[in-house]
Amino acid sequence: MQFDQTLLETYRTLLQTTNLRKAYQEWLRMFRYLRTALEQQLPEYRFQGSVSENGMDYAYFSFTDPLLKEQGLKMVAVFVPERFQLEVWLSGANRAAQSRWAAQLSHCPPPMKQSENPARTDYLVRLPVEADLTDGEVVVQAMKHAVEQLRAFLSLKE
Repeated sequence: MQFDQTLLETYRTLLQTTNLRKAYQEWLRMFRYLRTALEQQLPEYRFQGSVSENGMDYAYFSFTDPLLKEQGLKMVAVFVPERFQLEVWLSGANRAAQSRWAAQLSHCPPPMKQSENPARTDYLVRLPVEADLTDGEVVVQAMKHAVEQLRAFLSLKE
């Protein structure tokens, strides 16, 4: 198996000449704090075990409550590195549930964005979260507000 020498060199150079490692560790500390704080402040939800990463595409953790679970849905707190953006996603518990819900969740109000192809994406609806990432409590409150907005949108569709 062969690997891209230029990309590996670029990675090595970044590690040796920037604070990439420390910056990543600080970001991870912030995202883990967010998960812990949300779990404490949203006791009606059950949170997955830990933060998961999907390469550098996005990192996430999911949580659900009894009603969402019964409906085959979950909330997902997501960080998208490419846009340096936090989001909350409303997702199906699996692809079958996601496909069942897709037709019911049309006409999202901005700034919510509906998946164009829910059978191939990991969300039904995503909601960008604007917050100063250096202020943990501000981020937690903004994420909670996004969860409330998605719940309100979902309740209109039930």
